[in-house]
Amino acid sequence: MTINDIASEAGVSIATVSRVMNDKSVRSSSREKVKAAIKKLNYVPNAFARGLMSRRSQTVGTLITSVSNSYYMEITEVIERRFRDQGSMLFLCSTNGSHLLEQEYIRNLIARQVEGIVVIDPSIENYSNGLFSRTARRLPLVLLHSWSELVGLNAVSIDQELGMMRVMEHLWGMGHRKIAFLRGAVGHSYDIKEDRWRDFLARRGCQVGPELLVVIAHGNSEEAIPLARDACRTLLSRPAVERPSAIFACNDLMALGVMAAANSLGIRIPEELSVIGHDNTALSLACNPPLTSVDLKLKSLGNAAVDLLQHAMNPADPEPRRVLLEPELVIRGSSGPCLG
Repeated sequence: MTINDIASEAGVSIATVSRVMNDKSVRSSSREKVKAAIKKLNYVPNAFARGLMSRRSQTVGTLITSVSNSYYMEITEVIERRFRDQGSMLFLCSTNGSHLLEQEYIRNLIARQVEGIVVIDPSIENYSNGLFSRTARRLPLVLLHSWSELVGLNAVSIDQELGMMRVMEHLWGMGHRKIAFLRGAVGHSYDIKEDRWRDFLARRGCQVGPELLVVIAHGNSEEAIPLARDACRTLLSRPAVERPSAIFACNDLMALGVMAAANSLGIRIPEELSVIGHDNTALSLACNPPLTSVDLKLKSLGNAAVDLLQHAMNPADPEPRRVLLEPELVIRGSSGPCLG
């Protein structure tokens, strides 16, 4: 259906239909006729064609690692709502942690003439090979939750080193000395946290045995819960004097797996095992006891990403900016004093 059909139904000219659709001045009687014809014929304008004429697609792209991790969903919900309120539509792309799929999605989004792209948890490979820099020269780009070494690009990041220090200081202050670390297989944020965990214990003369580092394959998907459960069940099946008194998990999904393993073995939380997660997603309140977790201020991350993308869309101020947010440790019932 075209505006020719609308004009014929309304008994007006094509030019009149065009003026009504573009909210320009036209006689009220003609406007009402056109609106009635549009409603009767259930006309939907061709957004792509209108975008060609206005040179605006009114679409933005967002890349995430997994659609099954509430961490990403809570951030993208904010991004989607903000752009929806501005009349734009969001393309959501899941890379499953693959830098090659990340490249493919970025190419496809550029081909679809999106007005900007937000990449959540960008791959270090595509930063190192210059893809993000090249993309930023073509259209507004924001990287979210990126590493501290990133320069020359619009970025919103969380001081993960500070967040990890707060975790370790909390556990150390409650007497925990044997602290295990649970992470996914690949990810720069995992590496940052592991480095701080190792450094903190080493500076206090604590040995980090290989049994205290637990790595699972798919740490960012719903598979993380059963994988973490199975991996930690092995760790926690050791005699009480050999097992850790606390476990830090790099996200709330894995922390739920830790708690499931402890429950299956009859290990009481937090009396016999303290558990701390990361991200402070809605999942942290959906378990018993509620989960102590590092709050990444997910809504603030999403709002900051939108604000920064809008800045990048302003050609009068092309200078890249970086927004750094501080995490907080939200202490709940899953962590307590070491009683062993």
